[in-house]
Formats: sequence, C-alpha cells, structure tokens
Amino acid sequence: MTGIALRGASVQPLLDVVVPIALAVLAVAQLMSDPPPGDPALLTVLALAAVLPLAARRRAPLLVTAVVAAAAVASVVATGGAPATFASFVAVMICVYTLAREARPREMVAGFVLLLVAVTALTLLQARVEAFEPFEFVYPVVYFGLAGGLGAVVRHRATRLTVVEERAATLEQELEREAELAAAEERARIARELHDVVAHGLSLMVVQAEAAEELLTRSPAAAAEPLHRVQDTGRQALAEMRRLLGVLRSTSHEPPATAPQPSLRRLPELVQEAAEVGLPVDLTIEGAPSDLPPGLELAAYRIVQEALTNTRRHARATRACVRLVYAPDALRIEVTDDGRGPSGNRDGHGLIGMRERASLYGGSLATGPADGGGFRVAAVLPIGGTA
Repeated sequence: MTGIALRGASVQPLLDVVVPIALAVLAVAQLMSDPPPGDPALLTVLALAAVLPLAARRRAPLLVTAVVAAAAVASVVATGGAPATFASFVAVMICVYTLAREARPREMVAGFVLLLVAVTALTLLQARVEAFEPFEFVYPVVYFGLAGGLGAVVRHRATRLTVVEERAATLEQELEREAELAAAEERARIARELHDVVAHGLSLMVVQAEAAEELLTRSPAAAAEPLHRVQDTGRQALAEMRRLLGVLRSTSHEPPATAPQPSLRRLPELVQEAAEVGLPVDLTIEGAPSDLPPGLELAAYRIVQEALTNTRRHARATRACVRLVYAPDALRIEVTDDGRGPSGNRDGHGLIGMRERASLYGGSLATGPADGGGFRVAAVLPIGGTA
C-alpha cells in the first residue's frame, strides 16, 4: 500500500503540469477554428486564465476555483453571451473534483457556493442570446455532481488507505517494541543465571583454597592440585563475569538463587520430564563429552529446554529428538520434532531467548522447517568462544 501511495504521489506533479497545458492547447485551438465574437486577444487571455491556474489546484483549491470561475464568466461576458470554450468547462469540472478531493470542509462549501453562483451567472448571460430552458440548468448540476462525487469517493478511499497504513506502521512498531522487551527480559534472566554461576564458582574457589592451605602444612606437593583447580575455576568465573557485565540490563530486584544452575548432565531428567507430559524424546549424544564452562553448559541446557517447551506448547508434535554433538571446536545442538512449528511470521519469546543465549557465547541459532517435516532448532556454541 505504501508503494502504491508513493507511485500516486509521483504521478500527481506530472498531471498538474500536463493537464493545464493540454487544456490550454485545446482552448486556443477552439478559438482559432471557431472564433467567437469579441476581441481575440482578450478571449485568448481569458481562456488561458481559465485553465492554466489548475497547476496550483492541489495547493490552493479554493483560490484556483475562484480564478477559473471568474475567467469563465468573463469570457462569456466578453463574447456577449456566447458559450465558453469546452476547455473552460472541463477546468470547472476539475475544480469541482479537486474541492471534493483535496479541500477542507469550509473551503469545499465556499467553493461549491462560488461555482453555483458562477453557473447561475453563465446561464443568465447565455439566456440573453438564445431562449432559456429551465431544464438546461440541470445539466451542469449533474456534471458537477458526478465530478464532486468522484472526488469524494477518491478522498474516502485515500483516507482509508492512510488509516490502514498508520495502523500497520503502529502495529509494526508495537511488534518491534515487544521483541525488544522480550530480548531485554531474556538478557536479564541470563544475567541472573550467570550471576549464580559466578557465585557458585567463587564458592568453589574458596573451598579449594582452604583445602590447599591445609595441605600446605602437611604435604606441599599435594596442595598443587587444589591450587590448579582454583586457577581453572577462577578463569571460568572471570569469563562468565565478562559475559554477565555484557548482558546485565535488568532493573529487577529479584534476589539471586543460591543453588548452582543446571548443566548438560541433567538432560536425561529433562527428557524424562517431557515424556511424563506426553512428549517422547529421543536423546542422542555424539562425541566424547568434555568439561565445558558452566555458563556454556547452562546456555546449551536452556536452549534444549526452551526448544522442547516450544514443541509441547505450540508445535502439536507427537515426538521429538535431541541430538548433542561434542566437536573439538564447538558444541552442536539439534532439536527436531514432527509438529507444525510456531505460528506467525515473527519470533516468540522462546526463540528470542535461545538466540540471545547462542550469541552470548559467539554462536549461532537456526530455526525453521526440518527436511523430513516438522520443525528444527539448531545451535552451534563455540568452545572457548568469547561474548
């Protein structure tokens, strides 16, 4: 609809120039082929004055109507009552159309009254030359009524299109705001979970450091192992802290949980929970499971959890499959089902959340119809990637 409106707007300036010029040529040709009584130069000027102002009819419809009507009446007076040119008649009809299409209500009423006075004056002037039939007054009223009715219809249609475009633009803005809010809420949730991961890692560091302190007095060599664990845990906690600072956008004051967040070791429980609510899930793990950063394991677990939740709620699936591939450089996740996928053309909160988690660890998320039917969610989480 916007494209149609733009094309119509680009054509209007061209019409505003072409139509007056074409009517001017028509008026001059009529005056030359069938000269009416009177001064030819004056009649030519009046004929041009009745058509050329149409170039400004959209910007000043009432003023242009007044000029065109005055020129048409003056040309009849100059000829002693002979009919005005056909181009002048067409110009008056265009003014009627423009008043109904473009003018404000007050200008429209004033213009119609002005035209009614002009038509009455023209009819009376012509009655001096030839016999006047009262029924002849009906013809211009009918013609002008058709022109005004067409203008009113076009105006009503344009108004409806404008309303529809505004509603569509408003709806699009609302959808964008909803998506932004959903992403912000998911980032806040991720930040709270990463806070718990970091807190749990720091707690482990404290315990390991205390163990190392006790071993230093009895067996200094044995104290190296817990110290190495403190270093590894500290590096992981530092990486998660960087990610936490990157996504911390929430103004919520919810207290953080004290228990560690779930990891991929709990996937069998997640699969069992899905089966208990009526969704059988096949779990396949390829490659040798390796020790991953807690935050990355949490992101992978949440992606699988959200994908299965969407399957149960929206896909109407009867079966799902979770495939986990441990590669040297990345953890690959694929969740497929035999359902119909999410409805609508925009991402819901679940897909937005999964995409936020994948991008947090430098990964990617792809969603869409599966090759054999159903819906597919595929995520790639680089191992050792940065936010």
